[in-house]
Amino acid sequence: MSPNQTASPDARSNLLPNTAVTYAQMQKEIDRIARLKKIVPVLTVITLVALVLYPVVNSKEGSFTLAIDRLEERDENAKLIKPRYVGIDRYNQPVNISADTAFRKSNDDKDYYLKNLLANMKMQDGTGITIRAASGMLDAEAQEVTLDGTVTIVTENNFNLATNQAFFLINEKIATGENGVTGSMPFGNFSADKFHVDVDQEIVRLKHNVKLHYNPAGADDGDNAQDSME
Repeated sequence: MSPNQTASPDARSNLLPNTAVTYAQMQKEIDRIARLKKIVPVLTVITLVALVLYPVVNSKEGSFTLAIDRLEERDENAKLIKPRYVGIDRYNQPVNISADTAFRKSNDDKDYYLKNLLANMKMQDGTGITIRAASGMLDAEAQEVTLDGTVTIVTENNFNLATNQAFFLINEKIATGENGVTGSMPFGNFSADKFHVDVDQEIVRLKHNVKLHYNPAGADDGDNAQDSME
């Protein structure tokens, strides 16, 4: 075609896009982009909040339950190695219980069976208490521990108790047992077949075959001590 010739209408139409975009389609695309501009920031905020809250929601302080429930249910007697219980008593004093191993008899069981238990807690006035036992059963919901084997209860104010079986109330700081006990307090040494000891109030009640070696030098510290014989 010479420079002086004009392109035909058919030839010009071939130069245009094959697909024509209408005004309505363009407006629809503009609206979609506007919606995305609003939605994307919202989704970003939701994602960030989820990342921050997930560790909080997924944790359960003061209980072995989280770690055990996350185990597969193919073995209900699966053991936890070096478990740790962290909580507070009714006076907002810390309670820390650890063991070599722990397990539940079933996934629905609320009791945890511990081996080589070590418990650290405090009295109302902040005096430390240390409890050791060869084995124990912890009811975290009721705040109770059944202790077996070689059991010792020691406080920072020189109270010592040794037995082979005891039931301990964490909130009340009360220990009871019927399999014999030996111990010492500032007022002297004692032994008996049965015992009821309020560690927090420093009150000792002994029953059956009670033996007491009284220390006059510690009499003022032992005014609350009580014993009974049956």
